[in-house]
Formats: sequence, structure tokens, C-alpha cells
Amino acid sequence: MSEILNPQFLELARHLRQFTQKEAAELLGVSQGKLSKAEKGLQPLPSEIILRLPDVYNLPLSFFHQQTDKSQIGHLYYRKQVSVPAKLQDALDAQIRVQKMAIDQMFEAIELPDFDWPRIQPTETNSPADIARQIKYVLGIHRGAIPNLTVLLEDHGIIVQKMDFGTEKMDGLTSVTDNGRKVIFLNTRMPNDRMRFSLAHELGHLIMHYYFIPSEAADVEDEANEFASEFLMPEKEIKPLLKRLTLPILGTLKQQWGVSMRALIRRARDLQMIDDKVYRNYQIIFSKKGYNKREPINLPYERSNMVHDVVELYKTELGYSEEDLSTIAKLLPEDFKRWFILNNSPIFAFNPSFQTFRRD
Repeated sequence: MSEILNPQFLELARHLRQFTQKEAAELLGVSQGKLSKAEKGLQPLPSEIILRLPDVYNLPLSFFHQQTDKSQIGHLYYRKQVSVPAKLQDALDAQIRVQKMAIDQMFEAIELPDFDWPRIQPTETNSPADIARQIKYVLGIHRGAIPNLTVLLEDHGIIVQKMDFGTEKMDGLTSVTDNGRKVIFLNTRMPNDRMRFSLAHELGHLIMHYYFIPSEAADVEDEANEFASEFLMPEKEIKPLLKRLTLPILGTLKQQWGVSMRALIRRARDLQMIDDKVYRNYQIIFSKKGYNKREPINLPYERSNMVHDVVELYKTELGYSEEDLSTIAKLLPEDFKRWFILNNSPIFAFNPSFQTFRRD
């Protein structure tokens, strides 16, 4: 194999493994200056250092010889609660990029359905809620809750990929692969009852923000939240149900609409079915009961199928092993298995005391 490495992948591997440049240089046995120049493409690494790359970064040597990935380094919009440290964000960016490249490799001979939903920019006369209603009309969803949002999106060419973000401060993000495949990444650290809203939130970004430059006054996160709220909890249907709320009623509505109680309370406030005082009181109650981290009543787990089905196609019909697939993806088997086989298992962090509500 040629000793000419792609400098982009030297830095990508370092971020993926969360090494500082100094730490990586020490592990490789090279000066930080030499590594810095190598990452910038100004100076090649010696042959003996190149041979150490797989052991230091736990990646096959083929990883470093890939063609430059032209997909965006960043992502459309992070669904954040608060900022995360730069080192962790760099690692997440690297993991997303590596997974996108692997997805392109695996899906090279797979024809995905077209993402043919309208792309609509919010305006003063066409709000995000209006856009959500228009999308549902196009899809023929006129009443009731969406039974499985993950399947709906995958049936229309959006890959839903679940992974551990390494932090609970970020729920999801939307990105596009080098070959134009749209991928929504969801954090497996989220409870199931938050995943659907995060998925609808990211869908809102894809429809309203990816193809347009938002106006300076636009708050894209608020717009995505408004889209998701109307998409999952349509005003005309849910508004009458938000009168005289109690915890048992919230539990029933949660099961009916597939959203968290926190999302229901926020929806009730936004639709002026409760005032700010009642909203704050519910926030206090949720905090005291620990519902901010784990709510009662587990919702059904929505399994993402597209990547899993492609992996199974390779294994069962084409005779590929997991080692073969990891070679195609230019990863070691443990990373491939963690990201593309084990990451889609339901989360069973369940407290039996949360099964039902008790009426006082």
C-alpha cells in the first residue's frame, strides 16, 4: 500500500479517539510539530510511524488512505440543551463523519427511496405549524397520532441512525453523506419518550432549513420545535384534550400520542390551555419526582430498520461476514459492530414503580 496518507484522516482519527495532538504524537513516537504538519498535508510521516497508526488509533491502515470526504464537516443544527466541550464535540463530529462514510460504502449498490417531501421555508404567512400540517396532508395523515415515525421517515429515504453521543446534553442532529444520503442521528442516551419529538424536530430542520438560508431574525430551534409539536400533537385534535390536566391524564395522553409528558405540558402552555404559573408548577412536580430524567410509562421502542436490513442483506443473501463488512467500511470489527449492529437495541432502563399512576 502506498505510504501517501490522506491528511484529513489523520486528524479525523485523532478526534475520533479524543486524543490531543500532543498525546497522539507521544503515542506515535513523533514530535508534535511533525504530526501537526502531517495533519495539514505539509509533510509526510515516516514509514515506521505510518505502521504505528493502526495500533495507536485502533483503525485499519486502509482508513487513512481513503479519498477526501466532501460532505459537510458540521451538521445542519444540533439539538442542544447546553453547550458541550469542544473536545467532545470534535469527537462526535468525527464519529458522525466516519459513520456517514461507512453508510455510503454499504449503501453503494442499494437504491433508497427518494425523499420527495416538499421543502418549505417558514414565512410570516406560513408558520412552521402550517408547514407541518401541509406535510401531513401530502402524506395523507389527516387524523390521529403517527403510529411509527421512524418507519415513516425510512420509507421516504431518510436513514435513522442511533448512537451514543457521549453526553446527555444533545439529543439529535441531521447530516448528509458525501453521496447525498440524508441521515438523522439520535442519541441513545435519550429516553424512548423523547426520541420521537427529537426525530420530528430534526425532520423540521430538513424540510424548513436545509434548502434555505434562514433569515437573521429566525430562531431555527424554535421553528423546529413548533413544527414537531404540530406534526406529533395537532392543535385541532389535542387542544380539547388538554383541559383540566392531571398526572393520570398526562399518562394517558402520553400513550395515545407517543410523546413525553413534558412535551404535552409545553404544548398545553403554547396553546394557552394552561398559564405560566401552572406550567412552572408542573416543572417543579416533574423535578421532584425525577421525571426530567426518566418519566413513568415506557413508550414502545421505534426500531430503525434501514441500516440493519442492509447489513442483513449482505450477511444472509451475499454471504458477507461482519469482518467483511467492517473491511468495506474501513473499520475494525468492534467499531462496526457497535455502530451498526448493537446500537439499535431497545433501552431497558425501566423503573417498575413507574408503570402506572396512582389516583389520589
